[in-house]
Amino acid sequence: MNKILVNDDNEIAYTIEGQGIPVILIHALDGNMAAFCNLKNELKHNYKVITYDVVGHGYSSKPTTFTLDDHIEDLKILMERLNLFDAHVIGHDMGAIIAKGFADRYQNCVRTLTLISFDYTNGIHGLNKLMFEHEEEIIGFDKEEALIILFPYMYTARESAKKWVQKQRIYARQKPECSATATRAMMTFPTLDNEEIMGETTVPTLIINGKNDPLINHDYTENFASNNLNITVKLFAESGHAPHIEEPLHFLTAFNLFVESVKV
Repeated sequence: MNKILVNDDNEIAYTIEGQGIPVILIHALDGNMAAFCNLKNELKHNYKVITYDVVGHGYSSKPTTFTLDDHIEDLKILMERLNLFDAHVIGHDMGAIIAKGFADRYQNCVRTLTLISFDYTNGIHGLNKLMFEHEEEIIGFDKEEALIILFPYMYTARESAKKWVQKQRIYARQKPECSATATRAMMTFPTLDNEEIMGETTVPTLIINGKNDPLINHDYTENFASNNLNITVKLFAESGHAPHIEEPLHFLTAFNLFVESVKV
């Protein structure tokens, strides 16, 4: 693990492995770079793979406030420091929103965009909705305990998802106060109403969602993609909120085929 200074106050922890065209992996809310350990090990045979802890997570700095704009600019500075002119960008959950925001602002820096468990209408509100639906089960428990109770509702391949969560906690356990700060920040991320259509993108984009993901508004994603020729949506039938973990071979195949299809 290395660290790089992105501004006067904040450092980002990152890893870089492999050779070839860069692939940048951006983790979910309350996660860390260990979330992509398995995928990194697969991709590094053909790509230069960069994983990093988003500010407020893992071993990166923990400011008391930050925004989506901060995350976008942190990624731009990280690429500049590493002399990366462009890259394939993959993001999961919160990381998908960061990746989409980055591609919208710096489209020339993004070769392809892969968004996992992506929903611009819900953001953190998808999890809040799930908690409300099961409030009788989680009443009296803190957030971490509640997520353990809700785990069976969020994932289909539960054993794989459990090992994935454990791997992240072994690497760096998110403190409650850091989780609260990151959650507050994500609640300020832009969201769209169901009736709004997201603007067109020129960046080739692959959206991979789990069919059984209770945090995703699948109808909106399909409508959004149907209005944009540069977007492809894949719905993984045996997955919940982490299709890259629950169906890893399916994900790797879909990603490789997608990248091959847009090569120029």
